[in-house]
Amino acid sequence: MSDRFPDDCPTLTRDGQTAGFSPSPDGMALFAWWRDTTGDHTDSEMIGVYPSYEAGVIGVLRAIAADGMDPDPDEVTVEAKALERDFTATDWMGLGF
Repeated sequence: MSDRFPDDCPTLTRDGQTAGFSPSPDGMALFAWWRDTTGDHTDSEMIGVYPSYEAGVIGVLRAIAADGMDPDPDEVTVEAKALERDFTATDWMGLGF
């Protein structure tokens, strides 16, 4: 894999910050990483590794908010379903995974 994650990975954007998602090398977890460069984050800097779509969305929303608060459960459900849809539709082999 290259030094940065591919542009076509699924993303979640809030408050002007974007996080990307990709499979871990063994395919058993999700990587979440900063998708763009801001004053606080570098493109492809890891946010975390998560065991499910819901856990990944929660982790990313917590990282974006940076306030220690849990995100709204309804928002997590909606975003996790959207992430699962986008994740399963992504041609990971075509992206080099």
